[in-house]
Amino acid sequence: MWNTLTIFSILFVIGAASIRFVTTKDLKHESIALELTSKNAERANDHQKEIKEKTNDAETKTKEIDAAAATQEGEEAKQKNEESDKTAKKGTLEGQLKVAQDKLDKLNKDLAEIGEIEDLVEKSQNLQAEMAAVQQEIAITKENYKNAVTKREATDSTIADFRDKVSRQRAGQMIEVNAKIAQTFDNWGFVVINAGGNQGINAKVKLDVKREDKIIGKLTITNLEPNVSVCDVSSLSDGEKIAVGDSVVLSAESKWDPTKKPIVEIVPAAATPALAPEQTTTEEPADDDPFGLGGDNKEPEEPKTEEDPFGL
Repeated sequence: MWNTLTIFSILFVIGAASIRFVTTKDLKHESIALELTSKNAERANDHQKEIKEKTNDAETKTKEIDAAAATQEGEEAKQKNEESDKTAKKGTLEGQLKVAQDKLDKLNKDLAEIGEIEDLVEKSQNLQAEMAAVQQEIAITKENYKNAVTKREATDSTIADFRDKVSRQRAGQMIEVNAKIAQTFDNWGFVVINAGGNQGINAKVKLDVKREDKIIGKLTITNLEPNVSVCDVSSLSDGEKIAVGDSVVLSAESKWDPTKKPIVEIVPAAATPALAPEQTTTEEPADDDPFGLGGDNKEPEEPKTEEDPFGL
């Protein structure tokens, strides 16, 4: 009986030890697997953060581009609206001019129809006052018209400058470049200049290297950065060597040529109408007319329809 219990106890201890050994081994495997899983999850999180940052940068750049395009479109629309307003104002001023001219014609007609000597003085005074008021209205209308023409010319000039700028950007051409050589790498055949995209440099242009008034080399842009540009030395004069501080200017082939710009519809500026000179006439009073209005036998002079005091 005792031997049986002893054997059974030994077998139980051995079984327990075996189970513990297997369980300990599985726990180690699970611990290693958990550690690998944690590392993989951490790497996945880092990769996801990197992708999210790149996505945010791309979205930011896209919004900036869209905002710049919307700003340009808004400016052009604003210029067109201002041009329409000036045209409408011109029509209003022309209408006012016609009304004033009609008043003047009516006053001249009324003046010719005055017959009674007793009413002549009073009527002539009233008519002269009305004519002075009409002349004042004409002068004010003329000044308003001149101001409208001036504003129209300024608007046309602004629109033309804006369209020329857009044409230069589309053509990849520039007006001028003022930069310096910042670094030289003679062994590799390239240099670095101290100007880039933020200074208006276009990657398509060709550049010349000048020392005093002499062109000693030509450059081709290979890498355009915001504030610097990397350029290959495409040609170099015999015996010359590019040095830090040499001037970099725009090549003649890349300068802006208005005759080669892309076709962009340009509305020609309206010609400024010449204002008719002020006409001053002095009437000699008739001997039998103490008021200086002319005799009854003199027909009133009809205004000429082709005359336009506003130069229209």
